[in-house]
Amino acid sequence: MIPELLVLLVGALGASGAGRMWWLYRAQRRYVASVQTEWVRAGQIVHYGPVAASCLGQRPSAVYSRDVFGALGITDGRLVFSGRRSSRFDASIPLASIHRIGLTTLPVQAGTLSTRKRALAVHYDSPDGWRVGVFVTKEPPEIAQALANESGLPVHDSGGERDDCGPAHATRMLEDVYGDWTPDRDGVLYLAPDRLLFNWRDPILLDDIRRLDVVTKRSVNPLAPDLLRVEHETADGEPHVTGFVVRRARRWAEAILRRTDVPLDVHLGRKAKNS
Repeated sequence: MIPELLVLLVGALGASGAGRMWWLYRAQRRYVASVQTEWVRAGQIVHYGPVAASCLGQRPSAVYSRDVFGALGITDGRLVFSGRRSSRFDASIPLASIHRIGLTTLPVQAGTLSTRKRALAVHYDSPDGWRVGVFVTKEPPEIAQALANESGLPVHDSGGERDDCGPAHATRMLEDVYGDWTPDRDGVLYLAPDRLLFNWRDPILLDDIRRLDVVTKRSVNPLAPDLLRVEHETADGEPHVTGFVVRRARRWAEAILRRTDVPLDVHLGRKAKNS
């Protein structure tokens, strides 16, 4: 639990609650110190920390809720998070697998309390696909810079906004030579700062996108899913078209446009193949 959250809880709980929170805070500090001692005794080379941190997850979420308190630091060429009471979000991320270091502002729901928090977002590859470790600390810029110094990557600060979109349920679609679409498979669509991902894999790099189309249906339901049509280049430089049926497809297209400079057309009904 980070200090500013402790202050809020102390005010809400009163004197008896404040006493319990104080002992919890002391226990958390002891835990961070014990992790540091463990690293040193194991002969690890500690480059930063560890510091007290709360992990909001290792996969992105539209709204974050449950967090895990623990210790976060850089040791032996890895960014390491160790949870105090839960190992659900434990991570040991090789610096070589990190693609982006971001400072972002995220919506966080704690019971009935909704707030926005500044966080460190680390985008990286894992055997399970694309991951995004999100950490709240007392000084997010400090550990972001330490991570940048060790990895050689820059720090991207999105200010008061988040720098991604989704994830959301989507159906990937394939277009034939006549311009007709057939479903490929269902999955999760996620827009990372530099790529569009389906099922946390199969990236379309934003630099490879050449055109976007949104094909809308005649529907009284504003949440009815539309088709997001993406013209892009493959890794071999060949032109390719991929479609995604997803709710609020136009919002997805606009989110991509904020990071790219490509044409966007909106069509009512079927888009002609050569239009």
